[in-house]
Amino acid sequence: MRLGSPERRLHALRDEVRRLREQVRVLDEQVAYVEGLADEARTKALVAQTPLADRERADAEEDARRTRAQREEAAGRLAALLAEQDRILEGMLE
Repeated sequence: MRLGSPERRLHALRDEVRRLREQVRVLDEQVAYVEGLADEARTKALVAQTPLADRERADAEEDARRTRAQREEAAGRLAALLAEQDRILEGMLE
């Protein structure tokens, strides 16, 4: 599959890399926040020992897990784009 000239693809990659780096930065902040909420919910569940507190803990932990998964997915896409960028640059040097 031909994507066009290497220069055009590098330009597109640069924009996508910039967007994904920002997304990963935002997700890092969100992960820290939801993990803090999950820690608080765990403490509350431990102290309260009620079904409601336990459910809130489980919900908070699931939110933290989903946010970490989103962050890892974005970081993986970023790594793949950077690897593609490296391959294109190496090909241009040959």
